[in-house]
Amino acid sequence: MTDLKDTARSLFLKTLAAIDPEAAINRKLRVEDSSLFVGTDQISLDDYSDVVIVGLGKASQKMAAALERLLGDRITRGIIVTNYRSKDALRSEVIVAGHPLPDRNSLKAAEKIIEMVKSCDDRSLILFLISGGGSSLVELPISPSISIEDLQATNQALITSGSSIREINIVRKALSRIKGGRLGELARRSKCAALYISDVNPGDILSIASNPVLREASRADQFFAIIDKFHLRDKFPKSVTDAIDEGHVASRDSTFGCENVVALVVLDNSDAVRAGADFARQEGLRVEVDAEATEGHYKLIADRSIDRVVELKKSFPGERVCLISGGEVSCPVQGDGVGGRNQEFVLYCATRLADSGIERTAVLSCGTDGIDGNSTAAGAVADAESVIGALQRGELPSSYINNNDSHSFFEKMGGLVVTGPTGNNVRDLRILVAD
Repeated sequence: MTDLKDTARSLFLKTLAAIDPEAAINRKLRVEDSSLFVGTDQISLDDYSDVVIVGLGKASQKMAAALERLLGDRITRGIIVTNYRSKDALRSEVIVAGHPLPDRNSLKAAEKIIEMVKSCDDRSLILFLISGGGSSLVELPISPSISIEDLQATNQALITSGSSIREINIVRKALSRIKGGRLGELARRSKCAALYISDVNPGDILSIASNPVLREASRADQFFAIIDKFHLRDKFPKSVTDAIDEGHVASRDSTFGCENVVALVVLDNSDAVRAGADFARQEGLRVEVDAEATEGHYKLIADRSIDRVVELKKSFPGERVCLISGGEVSCPVQGDGVGGRNQEFVLYCATRLADSGIERTAVLSCGTDGIDGNSTAAGAVADAESVIGALQRGELPSSYINNNDSHSFFEKMGGLVVTGPTGNNVRDLRILVAD
């Protein structure tokens, strides 16, 4: 009898191949005669003597490889900033910078990109390739007195302040010379096309890489309200508070971004969910997509998913069933172990399956970027037997969950899904398969 864990793993790997960024670029862009079609928008290439690529994010290398093959010698120069160097041979310069925290290469990359964009004019076509991870990979603070260490400390203060993602982004954008449309403002003389691989909710394009290009209002009153609400002046380094007091933020109460731009999302999480569901149907599974299970505490999403797959088993006796969902669950970190939200989701689910006596059911959860938390795995796959076998060996899954150490559990018991960095980033995919 087929191991359902193998089925779930196979569905995920097939999905990764189907949502390859290069294939997505080739589906959404084409060149006919002397025109570049970006979705339904047409750009006459003969109008531009300078075609420039600027890429920032985990998927930017693969996007750039597709564009360089599509446009060939028409591309005159380019800079790509990402978190690892792939085997793709690019004409564009590739810079590997820090993620999830910016590093010195993030600052150097920002300076190089700003210099390149400033050199462009009305005969330049700038192709921005933007994907998740770009927020930390390319950064330049509003004041030169803010060091990389101060920038990292500022980010740490924000994420531990209790503020929401929206509030964090408002502060980050206000303190940056790249974010919130600032980079696009520098490109206002040129024709621009912004291509996105999205790691956020559909329709939230201004959150991808903290919006370096598109027009966006910057309101100082919102910034200062958040600073006061969470007492951030007491937590920020002195160089940051000095920059605030010197008026760098208050003077930026305006709208920034590129007006002459074509924007297109070429890939997002819905593409991964759709591909996974299609492959499951081809395998003869009865498939349900849970579009509501996208965000929330991982235990709540796990409980919901298991309850739903049990209902599917009852509703379709004698058939194999499959429940698929996407998005990103939240996983508070209280321990000092190794792992991430995907592996902890799977371990918790497997524990519930074992406790409830639910057999012949497998759970997989993986990140499409190939990286889960602070581990080297994309995620994991398990079933009730994974937990029962661990208990027989004297291993307590609950202790691994409490220490956020799910990776160590799966290293011992098996079940890790390791792909390496995929050069993609469209959030997570969760697959439950049952007889």
